[in-house]
Amino acid sequence: MRRKVVKKDDSGRMFLSVSTFLIIILLGLILTKSVNASNERKFQNHFYIKVVNLTLASINSPNTGKQDVNNEIKNENSTNNEGENIKTVIPFKLIENQVNKSEDPNVVSNLPGPDLKQPLNRKKPRVLIYHTHTSEAYRTSDNDTSKTNSSTDQTRNVCAVGDVIKENLEKKYGIAVIHDKTVNDKPYYPKAYKKSGVTLDKYLKVYENFDLIIDLHRDSVNDKNTVTTKIDGENVAQFMFVIAQQNPKYAQQKKLIDSLIGISNKLYPNLLRGLEITVVNRGIGFYNQNRSGNAVLIELGSYTNTTSEAKNTGKYLSIIIAEQLNRKK
Repeated sequence: MRRKVVKKDDSGRMFLSVSTFLIIILLGLILTKSVNASNERKFQNHFYIKVVNLTLASINSPNTGKQDVNNEIKNENSTNNEGENIKTVIPFKLIENQVNKSEDPNVVSNLPGPDLKQPLNRKKPRVLIYHTHTSEAYRTSDNDTSKTNSSTDQTRNVCAVGDVIKENLEKKYGIAVIHDKTVNDKPYYPKAYKKSGVTLDKYLKVYENFDLIIDLHRDSVNDKNTVTTKIDGENVAQFMFVIAQQNPKYAQQKKLIDSLIGISNKLYPNLLRGLEITVVNRGIGFYNQNRSGNAVLIELGSYTNTTSEAKNTGKYLSIIIAEQLNRKK
């Protein structure tokens, strides 16, 4: 009697398998026609994958028992567009590039090529980073609600970001960097630009000029959401440029800034703030921009950003700089 029951069940399973497989094909033809790369179709992509996976998981081969089929279901640790784990069935395995997905502008896809790497020559530094307002600091974490946004602790102020830029430019792209951490805003904040001008002049006297001079600052925006974005799933502080229009080097600086903005928008949309560049009349002593046509002032994030978010920006900013300085025009 058991043999007859088994044969009857096997035949039923074969009929179910064939019928189910035809349903899969029909669903695939219907749903894949409506799948495209737009954000509005993310749900259809997900639904299509789920239908196929769940249906296949229920198919039992006539030559194997129920336990054997369960063993074939593997968690491949792949994820869909919502970040959920997807179970796939062997041998019918949905590979990521077999289903159209939406394009996320915050995901890094345009990484710089190996041709940006050049031999490092420390005797000829190409980039100078300094900080007029050296004590401008970030929060240590999201739980840090302290009102203090100024600190001489260089692991949490703008110097920490300068360290990241220097490390990346030298190790990955062969661009020698001088990172000056002189505290220019202590003890008298209103004289900070005058003091940092002395710091800048010291290096220009020795090296005459640099391919890029960055006075790296941090802004004081209260709403963190207005100065923060995501790249590859991590929070990143946005940045912007500030330039004094009346300084005699304005035309050359504006051309350089426009190029940097173009590279940033191409590689990492939304990394720049909505107001990409702020143009003032004279600023305080032209913000020392009258010293070199390659001098730029960057405001990176706000005191509401964490140090890690600001350092993340430094990582991407170094790529933008490498594209500007090392990419063959």
